[in-house]
Amino acid sequence: MKGLLLGLVFFFFAPLHAAELLIVESLEGPVTAAEVTAFKNHMRSVPVPKVNLGNAMVYGVGGTSVESLGRLYEVSGDRELLDRLLTFTDAMLAARNDPEIGQVIWTGERELVWPNALPKEGKPVYAGSETGDVVGHIASAARLILKSGAWTAEAVPDGDPYGFGSTYRDRALRYVRELDRTMDTFVIRWFVRPDSRRYFSPDEPAFDEASRPGSRNRPVPWNQQMMLNHGFQRLAECHDLLGDDPSRVERYEAIVRTSVDWFFEMAKRISVDGHECYRWTYAPEDPMRHFEDSAHGGYDVGGLYRAYLSGRYGISADQMRPFANTVLHVMARPAPDGAGLRFTGRTDGENPGTRPPGTLRGHWIDLCEFAPELFPVLHQANRGRIKSSPDTTANLLSARHRLSGADMGVR
Repeated sequence: MKGLLLGLVFFFFAPLHAAELLIVESLEGPVTAAEVTAFKNHMRSVPVPKVNLGNAMVYGVGGTSVESLGRLYEVSGDRELLDRLLTFTDAMLAARNDPEIGQVIWTGERELVWPNALPKEGKPVYAGSETGDVVGHIASAARLILKSGAWTAEAVPDGDPYGFGSTYRDRALRYVRELDRTMDTFVIRWFVRPDSRRYFSPDEPAFDEASRPGSRNRPVPWNQQMMLNHGFQRLAECHDLLGDDPSRVERYEAIVRTSVDWFFEMAKRISVDGHECYRWTYAPEDPMRHFEDSAHGGYDVGGLYRAYLSGRYGISADQMRPFANTVLHVMARPAPDGAGLRFTGRTDGENPGTRPPGTLRGHWIDLCEFAPELFPVLHQANRGRIKSSPDTTANLLSARHRLSGADMGVR
């Protein structure tokens, strides 16, 4: 066990000495060949996690790599990006808990999930809503394959190391089949209320013990709802592309729609200097007390933007624009050096503690679609991260590509 822990420490903190620097060449126009080439070269040196310790496959290096590669593949159509993406998603599926010899989690069963910590004596092993995000990452790969051209009947050049399917299409079908099993046996059973379709944590003492006291039978926080929505939405899109299971598509989409409708029902619209903005909390609550912070808020925005882009959940641009206004008119503060803006640590404009306002990255960049003037602001705020952060760079390039009105590369 000691050797495993030391190895994991090295994995998470070993520097990427050989990584090529990422680039964003300009503030306007479609993604360029040079930007894609630099991104491909950089991603070859990013390590592929083999376990989900520390949520490496959720919002850690595994999860962010999959989403970043997927974004650049969608705008460029460069198949090398998809091939590298599959090395991550194959490893994710291979790391899922084994139903015969895997860890017994808080349910008392060897669930088809991705535990994020080593077992501790006297404490049940935790797995929860983060499972939905891993499902979403893997299902995103399947979706990209299923929406691509006839070439998906070709063999994946990796030699099928895990036996998940030799062709691109076979790989996608295996992903979808396995991920449905996780949703059916764990997520729907424990996190979706059958009467309302709303997400609540399990009403089980063992869940409380595995997570933290007071966690049971409570509304799932918004960022974690977006993780669950990620899995359901991407699988619904896969089944829709396959045309194989309309009832499952309807069931999955009804769950996502319930979640996003609940969010907009609870979020409060406010006016700031004549601009419509939002105020919202970490989890559903009335009255509002625990206002959302910027880290979790990025997941909220990302999940809602993903649902918006699909056009399947009734979310309009007018509903999304107040998030961009919140960034510009509630959270923004002048940078100490006078170079651009920094942003408060909470979405209500407060900055708890002694930490000064910082940058916004990741899914916050998606909001540039609804306020194009936000793009140069977030580019400036993230200039120091562009060279080494695939997540930041991919989101900037994807946002700029969409703002340019250029065609998407995937056909």
